[in-house]
Amino acid sequence: MNPHPIVLTAAAILQRPVFTLSPEQEVLEAVQQLLHHGISGAPVVVGNKVVGMFSERDCMAIVASAAYDDEPSGYVQDHMRTTFDAIGPDTDLFSLTMLFQDSPARRIPVITQDGTLVGVVTRFDLMRGLQQIHRARVDAERKPARTPYERVAEFMASH
Repeated sequence: MNPHPIVLTAAAILQRPVFTLSPEQEVLEAVQQLLHHGISGAPVVVGNKVVGMFSERDCMAIVASAAYDDEPSGYVQDHMRTTFDAIGPDTDLFSLTMLFQDSPARRIPVITQDGTLVGVVTRFDLMRGLQQIHRARVDAERKPARTPYERVAEFMASH
């Protein structure tokens, strides 16, 4: 077993640039943009600060109401969630796994301490990162330990 496990953080797997929405945006326009980009949700930002999350879960009733009753839909700020999970760039993937397991969220914003958006991590990004950790661990276990001399000789041969 590897005594030094490989640990990736959110900063290593996050998506940048991030598709975002504005609180003042018409909600049906926001829904159209989510559909156009093929994503299930997006952070709602003012400047660089995340003020909410807007997802397909938030807009199903809105779209149904617009489709059947032709009711006015309002703005993103009227329907976004202002209570949401967020993580820092240094959050390790194992902590992130626990967060995703306990949350219905499909994407989590990565923010600095002052709320500035750095990126977004999705469940898919997490699975890809965990797979990288697993493969690196398996590869490390397959390779015999090298002496410092062997590492230097290998370095010299490659340069």
